[in-house]
Amino acid sequence: MRLRARSLILLAAISAHAGFAAQPVTLRIGDVKGDRLVALKASGELQHLPYHLTLSSFDSGAPVQEALNAGALDVGFTGDLPFLYVFAAGAPVKAVGAWKNNPDSIALITRPDSGIHSLSDLKGKRIAVNRGGWGEYLLLGLLQKAGLTRTDVSIRYLTPTDGRAALSSGSVDAWIPWEPYLSSALLLDNAQRVPGGGGKGIMSGYSFVIAREEAIHSDKRAAIEDLLTRLAKAQRWAQQHPQQFSVALADELQMPRNVTQAWIASAQISPVVFNSTLQKALQHSADVFYQEKVLPKPVDVSHAFDFSLATGANHVATDLSKP
Repeated sequence: MRLRARSLILLAAISAHAGFAAQPVTLRIGDVKGDRLVALKASGELQHLPYHLTLSSFDSGAPVQEALNAGALDVGFTGDLPFLYVFAAGAPVKAVGAWKNNPDSIALITRPDSGIHSLSDLKGKRIAVNRGGWGEYLLLGLLQKAGLTRTDVSIRYLTPTDGRAALSSGSVDAWIPWEPYLSSALLLDNAQRVPGGGGKGIMSGYSFVIAREEAIHSDKRAAIEDLLTRLAKAQRWAQQHPQQFSVALADELQMPRNVTQAWIASAQISPVVFNSTLQKALQHSADVFYQEKVLPKPVDVSHAFDFSLATGANHVATDLSKP
């Protein structure tokens, strides 16, 4: 598991709060690239917490899942498919909350000199994706869309950082990143989208808050439930204050401001009501991954969710959807 060198560690203020233990607990949180953590901080939702938080940022969803599985984290923020992959492997974790990204913020990109101008041009090309995650899932959908199969291309399983380097150097012909890797490649590396190569119609766009089962059934339960509500409020704030959020992202993550602005506009992150609709979407993804032999056996995701902690967050998502 690879932890980014610049981990964000905060000890939150302690205050009395009904439903929490007399001695405040500590939640160990892991995030991908740190944007959820930045939203929580910039929106003020980390103030006056009745528990401690230790916050760490990772490069992608896979190491978040590894840390959860190893017991190094209590809660992690990650995409639906990295969660599916680790749940299928028997990790003691459940999805307890969710938000949605614009599916087109996950996309196939290439270099101008690659000779790829349409999906049909992918035949015989080298394509970088992350194993068992959004990249591999989108590639399978795009190949089907183009009337191709995975045997028509050479798939290279690379981390986001390595995928970006491979595309820039010419080691691969195309790559499927998500935000903020997508906007970084388009704005800084002269990469370009492949027409028809976005995730709309293929990807669900869902990301999950994942918790270890032992944390859910411990004295940390109330803290997890409170964190879910605060995260939904922070994402609502980020939607309503895109300029402030882009500045906060640029400052905290040391990224160019034009990249963070493009990232926010592309991802269009929004809290969603956490219910059985998401379970059905994940089951469909599990079935596709099994059919494509990404997963070695069928996976029943009916036990992958705990909907009991999301009441407060669901109220925020419902209020946001009202006209």
